Amino acid sequence: MAHEPGQRIGQQLAEFTPLVKQVIEQTVARVLNGQSLPAAAKLVSLCEPHTQILRRGKAKPHDTEFGHKVNFAEVEHGLISHWQVIGTGNPPDARLLPAALTHHTKTFGHPPNLLAGDRGLFSPENESLAEQLGVQHIALPKPGYRSTERQAHEQQTWFKDGQRFRNGIEGRISVVRRTVQLKRCPYHGLDGFERWIGWGVFVANLVTMARLIHRRSNRKRHHKT
Repeated sequence: MAHEPGQRIGQQLAEFTPLVKQVIEQTVARVLNGQSLPAAAKLVSLCEPHTQILRRGKAKPHDTEFGHKVNFAEVEHGLISHWQVIGTGNPPDARLLPAALTHHTKTFGHPPNLLAGDRGLFSPENESLAEQLGVQHIALPKPGYRSTERQAHEQQTWFKDGQRFRNGIEGRISVVRRTVQLKRCPYHGLDGFERWIGWGVFVANLVTMARLIHRRSNRKRHHKT
């Protein structure tokens, strides 16, 4: 019994040893030898070694962040119907859309009537998949060159309505982060990170439902008076 604290310390040191060795090796490779290492191969936290480097393409100092990319899908009234923590790397958003579409179809028993997203979600394959699943309105703006036909397609009223819905999603993601303080996770490990995001989505949906019920109750009282 008297040796238990020492054993725990020894176990912790044994867990840190290979991590420290990796940090030394990557520092020597990058700083002394001038070798470029892929972001996914770098260790940036001894306490949370699962942490990833995320290049956001934004202006400094927000061009690089640390953590994990999280993909959200939203339905009517601002409810989050699906979320996914990307454990490794920072894959293009277009790769994440098929899983979200499949999840929606499985959960609700039918595809969404409207699929809206930004240019990062667009790809010919994603549009084709959405059509095959039976999505009626696909509002994914095409990046880069657009033919006259494509421009006319994206000028339709339903397409613009879809983009307005997508703009609302961007704002609600920010609200979710502030409402449940998702910027800093108190749990440890990737499992803990995923659990924290899950609790955040749960709380955010409860807040959204409470606001909807409150607004409807106010409307009913207003009509009665």
